[in-house]
Amino acid sequence: MVPLEIKTYKIQTDKLKKSDRPVRMALLADLHDQLWGERQEKLLRAIDRLSVDMVLCAGDMVLSKKQRGMEHALLLFRKLRERNLPVYACNGNHESRLRESVEGRKKEYLYYMDKLHKMGVHLLINESTFVQVRNTPLQIHGYEMPMEYYHKFCRLSYGTKDLYHKLGRPRPEIFHILLAHNPVYFRTYARWGADLTVSGHLHGGLIRIPGIGGLITPQVKLFPKYDRGLYQIDGRYLAVSPGLGGHTVPIRIFNPPQLFGITIEGTGENGTICKN
Repeated sequence: MVPLEIKTYKIQTDKLKKSDRPVRMALLADLHDQLWGERQEKLLRAIDRLSVDMVLCAGDMVLSKKQRGMEHALLLFRKLRERNLPVYACNGNHESRLRESVEGRKKEYLYYMDKLHKMGVHLLINESTFVQVRNTPLQIHGYEMPMEYYHKFCRLSYGTKDLYHKLGRPRPEIFHILLAHNPVYFRTYARWGADLTVSGHLHGGLIRIPGIGGLITPQVKLFPKYDRGLYQIDGRYLAVSPGLGGHTVPIRIFNPPQLFGITIEGTGENGTICKN
């Protein structure tokens, strides 16, 4: 099995009080139903070491193609909930494709949704929820991008209209976390009002060239700008997971799978990035 890396980041924001304890989150994306050790214990131990307040899942936890599967993903969700960890998830293109399938596989998606609901996983499909972590208020949004933005060779422009239509207008005094599977449109998410967007989808660009970055996106665009790691635009942040699994052609060169730990600290000052 390919080694799993743990990457940790800190964000400072004046929307959270200095006196409040930092909020710690684990970010999972693009599991694609992979099994990490017996009963997911390798991944679960890594999450335990981060001592997080919640888990964010940025989509594509399942497989929707011929080698489709979801039982390993459901096992992971169940084990996380057994630890009493709040879990917030959005759909990626694989979940959306499964639901919209014309091959009669919508039942599989409904089964998946039902299992998550019964476990107490918050699957946010163009929905928002208010979360209080000790004394810290947060708003978490789950956005499902239209499927045409996932088509091969897609070069469609993308503005904030769909976000406002589906999620409304963010209150400026609240720290907003947006679960949005596709990171390509970070500038639009930031303009909408997301203080932190968490994404995946690009699998780190599959092949990474040292000093340059990821090579290609699933939409066959070379050298993606936001391929993995933490990015900032005018005090707004994007965390892009390179993913925890693969599908179809599971290539990873200089591009190991990663689990992210993200800490949000209140300072009363403009946000900065501290990479560990």
